[in-house]
Amino acid sequence: MQPAAPATRRADLDWLRVLAFGLLIFYHPGMAWSGWSWHVTSPDSLEGLREAMRFLNRWRMPLIFVVSGAAIMLALGDRTPGAFVRDRLKRLLLPLAFGMVVIVPPQVYLERLSRGQFSGSFLQWLPQAFDGVYPTGNLSWHHLWFVAYVLVLTLALLPVFLWARSAAGRAAMGQAGRIAARQGLQWAMVLPLAASTLWLAPVSWNVNGLIGDWHGLVSYGALLLYGAFIFGSPELLEALQRQRLFSLAVGLIAYAILYAGFFAGTVRPSIAPEARPVFALLSAVNLMAWLFAIIGFAHRYLVRRPAFLPEATEAVYPFYLIHQTVTVVAVYGLLEIGMPPLAGFVAAVVATFAGTWLIYAGLVRPWRWIRPLFGMKATVPGERRSLPRRAAGL
Repeated sequence: MQPAAPATRRADLDWLRVLAFGLLIFYHPGMAWSGWSWHVTSPDSLEGLREAMRFLNRWRMPLIFVVSGAAIMLALGDRTPGAFVRDRLKRLLLPLAFGMVVIVPPQVYLERLSRGQFSGSFLQWLPQAFDGVYPTGNLSWHHLWFVAYVLVLTLALLPVFLWARSAAGRAAMGQAGRIAARQGLQWAMVLPLAASTLWLAPVSWNVNGLIGDWHGLVSYGALLLYGAFIFGSPELLEALQRQRLFSLAVGLIAYAILYAGFFAGTVRPSIAPEARPVFALLSAVNLMAWLFAIIGFAHRYLVRRPAFLPEATEAVYPFYLIHQTVTVVAVYGLLEIGMPPLAGFVAAVVATFAGTWLIYAGLVRPWRWIRPLFGMKATVPGERRSLPRRAAGL
Protein backbone atom coordinates (compact mmCIF):
# COMPACT_ATOMS: atom_id res chain seq x y z
CA MET A 1 0.00 0.00 0.00
CA GLN A 2 1.22 3.48 -0.80
CA PRO A 3 1.85 5.77 2.18
CA ALA A 4 -1.01 8.05 3.06
CA ALA A 5 -0.92 11.46 1.49
CA PRO A 6 -0.66 14.37 3.88
CA ALA A 7 -4.06 15.68 4.86
CA THR A 8 -4.92 19.19 3.86
CA ARG A 9 -4.92 21.76 6.63
CA ARG A 10 -8.08 23.83 6.94
CA ALA A 11 -7.65 27.38 8.20
CA ASP A 12 -11.21 27.59 9.55
CA LEU A 13 -10.83 24.35 11.49
CA ASP A 14 -7.50 25.40 12.95
CA TRP A 15 -8.92 28.78 13.95
CA LEU A 16 -11.95 27.15 15.58
CA ARG A 17 -9.76 24.66 17.43
CA VAL A 18 -7.51 27.41 18.79
CA LEU A 19 -10.40 29.70 19.75
CA ALA A 20 -12.56 26.96 21.30
CA PHE A 21 -9.75 25.57 23.43
CA GLY A 22 -8.53 29.10 24.14
CA LEU A 23 -11.80 29.80 25.94
CA LEU A 24 -10.67 27.33 28.60
CA ILE A 25 -7.95 29.78 29.69
CA PHE A 26 -10.81 32.06 30.81
CA TYR A 27 -13.42 29.46 31.67
CA HIS A 28 -11.64 27.35 34.26
CA PRO A 29 -10.29 30.28 36.28
CA GLY A 30 -13.86 31.59 36.28
CA MET A 31 -15.12 28.38 37.87
CA ALA A 32 -13.53 29.38 41.17
CA TRP A 33 -15.67 32.52 41.40
CA SER A 34 -18.78 31.28 39.59
CA GLY A 35 -20.76 30.19 42.64
CA TRP A 36 -20.67 26.61 41.32
CA SER A 37 -18.76 23.99 43.27
CA TRP A 38 -15.33 23.34 41.76
CA HIS A 39 -12.05 21.78 42.80
CA VAL A 40 -10.95 24.97 44.56
CA THR A 41 -13.83 27.38 45.15
CA SER A 42 -13.97 30.90 46.50
CA PRO A 43 -16.66 31.72 49.08
CA ASP A 44 -17.33 34.85 47.02
CA SER A 45 -18.85 34.74 43.55
CA LEU A 46 -19.22 37.03 40.55
CA GLU A 47 -22.77 36.77 39.23
CA GLY A 48 -21.95 38.40 35.90
CA LEU A 49 -19.09 35.98 35.38
CA ARG A 50 -21.35 33.04 36.16
CA GLU A 51 -23.94 34.17 33.62
CA ALA A 52 -21.29 34.61 30.93
CA MET A 53 -20.03 31.10 31.66
CA ARG A 54 -23.60 29.74 31.63
CA PHE A 55 -23.99 31.12 28.12
CA LEU A 56 -20.72 29.52 27.01
CA ASN A 57 -21.78 26.21 28.54
CA ARG A 58 -24.54 25.85 25.98
CA TRP A 59 -22.13 25.45 23.04
CA ARG A 60 -18.49 25.50 24.20
CA MET A 61 -17.84 21.76 24.55
CA PRO A 62 -20.16 20.85 21.65
CA LEU A 63 -18.06 23.10 19.39
CA ILE A 64 -14.91 21.28 20.47
CA PHE A 65 -16.50 17.91 19.68
CA VAL A 66 -17.71 19.11 16.27
CA VAL A 67 -14.23 20.37 15.41
CA SER A 68 -12.75 17.11 16.66
CA GLY A 69 -15.12 15.11 14.45
CA ALA A 70 -13.95 17.02 11.40
CA ALA A 71 -10.32 16.59 12.46
CA ILE A 72 -10.81 12.82 12.85
CA MET A 73 -11.77 12.53 9.20
CA LEU A 74 -8.69 14.53 8.16
CA ALA A 75 -6.44 12.45 10.42
CA LEU A 76 -7.94 9.22 9.07
CA GLY A 77 -7.01 10.11 5.52
CA ASP A 78 -6.32 6.88 3.67
CA ARG A 79 -4.61 5.13 6.57
CA THR A 80 -5.42 1.53 7.32
CA PRO A 81 -7.74 1.05 10.32
CA GLY A 82 -4.87 -0.50 12.29
CA ALA A 83 -2.53 2.41 11.59
CA PHE A 84 -5.21 4.91 12.54
CA VAL A 85 -6.03 3.12 15.81
CA ARG A 86 -2.34 2.98 16.75
CA ASP A 87 -2.06 6.70 16.07
CA ARG A 88 -5.14 7.46 18.20
CA LEU A 89 -3.76 5.41 21.07
CA LYS A 90 -0.50 7.36 20.93
CA ARG A 91 -2.26 10.68 20.59
CA LEU A 92 -5.00 10.09 23.16
CA LEU A 93 -4.42 7.12 25.47
CA LEU A 94 -0.77 7.89 26.24
CA PRO A 95 -1.42 11.56 27.21
CA LEU A 96 -4.50 10.50 29.19
CA ALA A 97 -2.54 7.95 31.21
CA PHE A 98 0.35 10.36 31.73
CA GLY A 99 -2.06 13.11 32.73
CA MET A 100 -3.83 10.96 35.31
CA VAL A 101 -0.50 9.97 36.87
CA VAL A 102 1.40 13.28 36.67
CA ILE A 103 -0.78 16.27 35.69
CA VAL A 104 -4.00 15.71 37.65
CA PRO A 105 -2.72 14.68 41.14
CA PRO A 106 -1.69 18.24 42.15
CA GLN A 107 -5.28 19.34 41.48
CA VAL A 108 -6.70 16.61 43.72
CA TYR A 109 -4.13 17.40 46.43
CA LEU A 110 -5.02 21.09 46.52
CA GLU A 111 -8.73 20.23 46.55
CA ARG A 112 -8.23 17.97 49.57
CA LEU A 113 -6.14 20.67 51.22
CA SER A 114 -8.69 23.44 50.59
CA ARG A 115 -11.57 21.32 51.91
CA GLY A 116 -9.75 20.27 55.05
CA GLN A 117 -9.61 16.63 53.93
CA PHE A 118 -5.81 16.49 54.24
CA SER A 119 -3.07 18.50 55.89
CA GLY A 120 0.54 18.15 54.93
CA SER A 121 2.84 18.53 51.95
CA PHE A 122 2.31 17.19 48.46
CA LEU A 123 5.05 14.61 49.01
CA GLN A 124 3.26 13.41 52.14
CA TRP A 125 0.01 13.10 50.18
CA LEU A 126 1.52 11.29 47.16
CA PRO A 127 1.35 7.75 48.61
CA GLN A 128 -2.46 8.04 48.62
CA ALA A 129 -2.74 9.78 45.24
CA PHE A 130 -4.15 6.66 43.58
CA ASP A 131 -6.25 5.31 46.43
CA GLY A 132 -9.81 4.82 45.21
CA VAL A 133 -11.69 6.53 42.42
CA TYR A 134 -12.60 10.21 42.65
CA PRO A 135 -14.62 11.82 44.21
CA THR A 136 -14.48 9.47 47.20
CA GLY A 137 -10.96 8.45 46.23
CA ASN A 138 -8.12 10.34 44.56
CA LEU A 139 -7.63 8.71 41.14
CA SER A 140 -9.23 10.96 38.52
CA TRP A 141 -8.94 12.31 35.02
CA HIS A 142 -10.56 15.65 35.98
CA HIS A 143 -10.50 17.93 32.90
CA LEU A 144 -8.99 15.13 30.79
CA TRP A 145 -12.42 13.49 30.57
CA PHE A 146 -12.64 14.98 27.08
CA VAL A 147 -9.65 12.92 25.92
CA ALA A 148 -11.22 9.73 27.28
CA TYR A 149 -14.52 10.46 25.53
CA VAL A 150 -12.91 11.27 22.19
CA LEU A 151 -10.82 8.09 22.37
CA VAL A 152 -13.75 5.80 23.22
CA LEU A 153 -16.14 7.44 20.77
CA THR A 154 -13.58 7.47 17.95
CA LEU A 155 -12.99 3.74 18.33
CA ALA A 156 -16.72 3.00 18.69
CA LEU A 157 -17.61 5.08 15.64
CA LEU A 158 -14.62 4.03 13.53
CA PRO A 159 -16.78 1.87 11.19
CA VAL A 160 -18.88 4.96 10.44
CA PHE A 161 -15.80 7.11 9.76
CA LEU A 162 -14.34 4.37 7.53
CA TRP A 163 -17.60 4.18 5.58
CA ALA A 164 -17.68 7.98 5.27
CA ARG A 165 -14.27 8.00 3.55
CA SER A 166 -15.25 5.24 1.09
CA ALA A 167 -16.48 6.11 -2.39
CA ALA A 168 -20.04 5.14 -1.46
CA GLY A 169 -19.85 7.07 1.78
CA ARG A 170 -18.48 10.21 0.13
CA ALA A 171 -21.20 10.07 -2.49
CA ALA A 172 -23.95 9.59 0.10
CA MET A 173 -22.63 12.36 2.34
CA GLY A 174 -22.22 14.66 -0.63
CA GLN A 175 -25.80 14.07 -1.70
CA ALA A 176 -27.08 14.53 1.86
CA GLY A 177 -25.09 17.76 2.17
CA ARG A 178 -26.52 19.13 -1.06
CA ILE A 179 -30.09 18.29 -0.03
CA ALA A 180 -29.59 19.77 3.45
CA ALA A 181 -28.09 22.94 2.00
CA ARG A 182 -30.98 23.46 -0.43
CA GLN A 183 -33.81 22.50 1.92
CA GLY A 184 -32.48 23.71 5.27
CA LEU A 185 -32.55 20.16 6.59
CA GLN A 186 -29.42 20.68 8.68
CA TRP A 187 -31.82 21.78 11.41
CA ALA A 188 -32.91 18.14 11.72
CA MET A 189 -29.64 17.68 13.65
CA VAL A 190 -31.55 19.23 16.55
CA LEU A 191 -33.72 16.14 17.00
CA PRO A 192 -31.18 13.53 18.21
CA LEU A 193 -29.74 16.04 20.69
CA ALA A 194 -33.19 16.97 21.98
CA ALA A 195 -34.12 13.29 22.32
CA SER A 196 -30.94 12.60 24.28
CA THR A 197 -31.60 15.52 26.64
CA LEU A 198 -35.21 14.42 27.10
CA TRP A 199 -34.77 10.68 27.60
CA LEU A 200 -31.14 9.98 28.48
CA ALA A 201 -30.12 12.94 30.63
CA PRO A 202 -32.55 12.02 33.44
CA VAL A 203 -31.13 8.47 33.67
CA SER A 204 -27.47 9.45 33.34
CA TRP A 205 -25.73 9.32 36.69
CA ASN A 206 -22.03 9.87 36.06
CA VAL A 207 -21.53 13.10 34.09
CA ASN A 208 -18.12 13.16 32.37
CA GLY A 209 -17.37 9.80 33.98
CA LEU A 210 -17.95 7.72 30.81
CA ILE A 211 -19.67 4.75 32.48
CA GLY A 212 -23.25 5.75 33.20
CA ASP A 213 -23.08 8.99 31.22
CA TRP A 214 -25.49 7.83 28.54
CA HIS A 215 -26.50 11.36 27.57
CA GLY A 216 -22.90 12.50 27.22
CA LEU A 217 -21.87 9.52 25.13
CA VAL A 218 -24.83 9.82 22.75
CA SER A 219 -24.78 13.60 22.37
CA TYR A 220 -21.01 13.93 22.04
CA GLY A 221 -20.91 10.98 19.65
CA ALA A 222 -23.57 12.67 17.51
CA LEU A 223 -21.55 15.90 17.54
CA LEU A 224 -18.42 14.09 16.34
CA LEU A 225 -20.43 12.74 13.41
CA TYR A 226 -21.96 16.15 12.77
CA GLY A 227 -18.47 17.65 12.52
CA ALA A 228 -17.36 15.03 10.01
CA PHE A 229 -20.52 15.59 7.96
CA ILE A 230 -20.58 19.39 8.02
CA PHE A 231 -16.91 19.90 7.18
CA GLY A 232 -17.05 17.15 4.59
CA SER A 233 -19.79 18.95 2.64
CA PRO A 234 -18.71 22.11 0.78
CA GLU A 235 -22.33 22.87 -0.19
CA LEU A 236 -23.49 22.73 3.42
CA LEU A 237 -20.60 24.91 4.57
CA GLU A 238 -21.53 27.48 1.94
CA ALA A 239 -25.14 27.37 3.12
CA LEU A 240 -24.10 27.89 6.74
CA GLN A 241 -21.98 30.83 5.63
CA ARG A 242 -24.93 32.41 3.81
CA GLN A 243 -27.29 31.76 6.73
CA ARG A 244 -24.90 32.79 9.51
CA LEU A 245 -26.93 35.85 10.54
CA PHE A 246 -30.16 33.84 10.59
CA SER A 247 -28.50 31.17 12.73
CA LEU A 248 -27.17 33.86 15.06
CA ALA A 249 -30.66 35.35 15.43
CA VAL A 250 -32.13 31.92 16.19
CA GLY A 251 -29.43 31.34 18.79
CA LEU A 252 -30.05 34.69 20.47
CA ILE A 253 -33.81 34.16 20.61
CA ALA A 254 -33.53 30.55 21.81
CA TYR A 255 -31.07 31.46 24.54
CA ALA A 256 -33.18 34.42 25.65
CA ILE A 257 -36.18 32.10 26.06
CA LEU A 258 -34.07 29.50 27.86
CA TYR A 259 -32.68 32.10 30.18
CA ALA A 260 -36.01 33.74 30.99
CA GLY A 261 -37.80 30.42 31.41
CA PHE A 262 -35.20 28.29 33.19
CA PHE A 263 -32.00 30.10 34.23
CA ALA A 264 -32.88 33.58 35.52
CA GLY A 265 -32.41 33.95 39.26
CA THR A 266 -30.88 30.49 39.72
CA VAL A 267 -27.37 29.24 40.36
CA ARG A 268 -28.14 25.72 39.14
CA PRO A 269 -31.62 25.42 37.59
CA SER A 270 -33.93 22.55 38.43
CA ILE A 271 -36.01 21.41 35.46
CA ALA A 272 -39.48 20.12 36.35
CA PRO A 273 -40.43 16.86 34.56
CA GLU A 274 -43.38 18.49 32.78
CA ALA A 275 -41.12 21.24 31.44
CA ARG A 276 -38.36 18.92 30.23
CA PRO A 277 -39.67 18.44 26.65
CA VAL A 278 -39.67 22.22 26.09
CA PHE A 279 -36.26 22.56 27.75
CA ALA A 280 -34.81 19.72 25.66
CA LEU A 281 -36.03 21.15 22.35
CA LEU A 282 -35.00 24.72 23.18
CA SER A 283 -31.58 23.56 24.34
CA ALA A 284 -30.96 21.63 21.15
CA VAL A 285 -32.17 24.47 18.90
CA ASN A 286 -30.01 26.94 20.82
CA LEU A 287 -26.98 24.66 20.62
CA MET A 288 -27.17 23.95 16.90
CA ALA A 289 -27.99 27.58 16.07
CA TRP A 290 -24.81 28.77 17.79
CA LEU A 291 -22.76 26.02 16.16
CA PHE A 292 -24.16 26.87 12.72
CA ALA A 293 -23.51 30.58 13.29
CA ILE A 294 -19.95 30.05 14.53
CA ILE A 295 -19.09 27.68 11.69
CA GLY A 296 -20.70 30.02 9.16
CA PHE A 297 -18.75 33.04 10.40
CA ALA A 298 -15.53 31.01 10.52
CA HIS A 299 -16.05 29.75 6.95
CA ARG A 300 -16.61 33.33 5.82
CA TYR A 301 -13.88 35.19 7.70
CA LEU A 302 -11.31 32.76 9.14
CA VAL A 303 -9.83 31.66 5.84
CA ARG A 304 -6.28 32.99 6.12
CA ARG A 305 -3.40 31.28 7.85
CA PRO A 306 -1.29 33.91 9.62
CA ALA A 307 2.23 32.93 10.61
CA PHE A 308 1.31 32.15 14.22
CA LEU A 309 -1.61 29.83 13.44
CA PRO A 310 0.36 26.60 12.76
CA GLU A 311 2.31 27.02 16.00
CA ALA A 312 -0.85 27.87 17.94
CA THR A 313 -2.60 24.84 16.48
CA GLU A 314 0.24 22.58 17.58
CA ALA A 315 0.25 24.12 21.06
CA VAL A 316 -3.51 23.69 21.65
CA TYR A 317 -3.44 20.08 22.81
CA PRO A 318 -0.51 20.40 25.25
CA PHE A 319 -2.04 23.66 26.52
CA TYR A 320 -5.29 21.84 27.19
CA LEU A 321 -3.54 19.03 29.04
CA ILE A 322 -1.50 21.37 31.24
CA HIS A 323 -3.67 24.41 31.84
CA GLN A 324 -6.11 23.29 34.54
CA THR A 325 -3.38 22.22 36.95
CA VAL A 326 -1.80 25.66 36.54
CA THR A 327 -5.24 27.22 37.14
CA VAL A 328 -5.88 25.26 40.33
CA VAL A 329 -2.43 26.10 41.71
CA ALA A 330 -2.92 29.79 40.86
CA VAL A 331 -6.44 29.97 42.29
CA TYR A 332 -5.41 28.20 45.49
CA GLY A 333 -2.58 30.69 46.01
CA LEU A 334 -4.79 33.69 45.22
CA LEU A 335 -7.48 32.55 47.65
CA GLU A 336 -4.87 31.95 50.34
CA ILE A 337 -3.72 35.57 50.14
CA GLY A 338 -7.31 36.86 50.11
CA MET A 339 -7.37 38.31 46.59
CA PRO A 340 -10.70 40.08 45.85
CA PRO A 341 -12.95 38.18 43.40
CA LEU A 342 -12.59 40.28 40.23
CA ALA A 343 -8.87 40.88 40.70
CA GLY A 344 -8.45 37.22 41.56
CA PHE A 345 -10.19 36.10 38.37
CA VAL A 346 -8.06 38.39 36.20
CA ALA A 347 -4.88 37.28 37.97
CA ALA A 348 -5.86 33.62 37.59
CA VAL A 349 -6.40 34.05 33.83
CA VAL A 350 -3.00 35.73 33.41
CA ALA A 351 -1.29 33.14 35.60
CA THR A 352 -2.97 30.28 33.72
CA PHE A 353 -1.80 31.49 30.33
CA ALA A 354 1.69 32.51 31.45
CA GLY A 355 2.30 29.40 33.54
CA THR A 356 1.01 27.04 30.87
CA TRP A 357 3.09 28.76 28.21
CA LEU A 358 6.26 28.54 30.32
CA ILE A 359 5.75 24.81 30.93
CA TYR A 360 4.92 24.17 27.28
CA ALA A 361 7.75 26.26 25.83
CA GLY A 362 10.39 25.20 28.33
CA LEU A 363 9.56 21.63 29.35
CA VAL A 364 7.42 20.14 26.57
CA ARG A 365 7.93 21.63 23.13
CA PRO A 366 11.75 21.38 22.87
CA TRP A 367 12.16 17.82 24.15
CA ARG A 368 11.79 14.83 21.82
CA TRP A 369 11.13 12.32 24.62
CA ILE A 370 8.51 14.47 26.39
CA ARG A 371 6.48 15.61 23.37
CA PRO A 372 4.62 12.29 22.85
CA LEU A 373 3.40 12.40 26.46
CA PHE A 374 1.51 15.55 25.47
CA GLY A 375 0.10 14.19 22.21
CA MET A 376 2.79 15.71 19.99
CA LYS A 377 5.03 14.08 17.43
CA ALA A 378 8.51 13.37 18.74
CA THR A 379 10.19 15.56 16.12
CA VAL A 380 11.32 18.88 17.56
CA PRO A 381 10.38 22.13 15.75
CA GLY A 382 13.63 22.49 13.80
CA GLU A 383 13.40 18.97 12.43
CA ARG A 384 9.73 19.19 11.51
CA ARG A 385 10.04 21.95 8.96
CA SER A 386 10.89 19.62 6.07
CA LEU A 387 8.29 16.98 6.96
CA PRO A 388 4.75 16.83 5.52
CA ARG A 389 2.06 18.08 7.87
CA ARG A 390 -0.91 15.89 8.68
CA ALA A 391 -4.04 17.11 10.39
CA ALA A 392 -3.55 15.62 13.84
CA GLY A 393 -6.99 16.15 15.29
CA LEU A 394 -8.08 15.32 18.81
